[in-house]
Amino acid sequence: MILTGEAEKTLLEWDVLRYALDSKASDLHLCVGSPAVARVNGRLERINTPVFNNQDLKELLELVADRHLISRFYGEQVDLDYTVELPSLGRRLRLNVFKQHRGISMTLRILSDRALTFEELGLPQSFEKLAHERAGLILVTGGTGSGKSTTLCSLIEAINCKSPSHIITIEDPIEMVFENKSALIEQREIGTHVPDFSTALRSSLREAPDVILVGEIRDNETAMMTLKAAQVGALVMATLHTRSAAETITRFLGMFPDEYRLGARQQLADVLKGILCQTLILSKDGRSRIAACETLTATMAVKHIVREERTHLLNSVMELSSADGMITMEQSLVNLYKTDRLDLQTAYEHCNDKQAFLAQIPAEAQKKLSIAWETEVELRNLEKLNNTRNRRQV
Repeated sequence: MILTGEAEKTLLEWDVLRYALDSKASDLHLCVGSPAVARVNGRLERINTPVFNNQDLKELLELVADRHLISRFYGEQVDLDYTVELPSLGRRLRLNVFKQHRGISMTLRILSDRALTFEELGLPQSFEKLAHERAGLILVTGGTGSGKSTTLCSLIEAINCKSPSHIITIEDPIEMVFENKSALIEQREIGTHVPDFSTALRSSLREAPDVILVGEIRDNETAMMTLKAAQVGALVMATLHTRSAAETITRFLGMFPDEYRLGARQQLADVLKGILCQTLILSKDGRSRIAACETLTATMAVKHIVREERTHLLNSVMELSSADGMITMEQSLVNLYKTDRLDLQTAYEHCNDKQAFLAQIPAEAQKKLSIAWETEVELRNLEKLNNTRNRRQV
């Protein structure tokens, strides 16, 4: 949705949006009963504004939404998730509007005005090479706000700059609008151009794509169509909300009913090209967020592990396969610590396997953090004991 000149002028004169843009905030939260709150480098910062009431946010909604969206919001009791464009700035905002106990709330995500490169994002350029594979499946994973969409945009732009490919993106909603360069890019939005991901994927197979971007794999049907698209010769890129490569494979295959899971496992082993799991962490100097990531490349050893349902061995393979562009999350965090970009405690808190992390840091630091590890183990054991006692009492 492109804002009208009047709406854009009003927003640009609004100090809250100016503050968010100037401070490079990722999100702006507007809630009845609270002043505006911006998320800067992952931290919430209250902005010096009056406390919003419900009428304030109703008026703002009328400014940034058309009649159809407003009618849906009040008539169908749905949340709104859409993007608006500010033409004079060449910037886009992703809006999520919802109802809560006090009234209306809005979250405005401030989208990047261009696709960043892997180098700018601090991601391994060995993984970027997978974007030039002819077919297969690439999964980019992480929690909410971990930069998955930004990474996918970077991969698409890398293809767009170098390859005369036909690219179809399926997004909810469209965030980055691409300019056709070497590639032909067609972007489809869920709810606007197509009802759901699986329908869009099924349709795309009749449109001779070279590359398909799937905004998110949410259900069994989408997972099945993703595998099918990768099998018939397209390069498919998609996202999942997982923290590690092993968890990604388990979660993906868990979407299939038991009777289809063995076949899906074999298909996934055949088409998988790589997995990138990422998270954004506040840097040691507190001025920015940096990416820590786990990367898996689908070598013959990895494909064999997937086929044989031995995903518990993936970490060991990644630790020993740096020559193939692989790295575990723990190795990534240790590298960031050793290069003085993350402090030790922060790196420790974000790792998936604390014991693996401890084994890779100097003895003095290891001794310091072992206390925290031992305490955590004792607390978990105590929690299990209490749970057991509670069950017996019931």
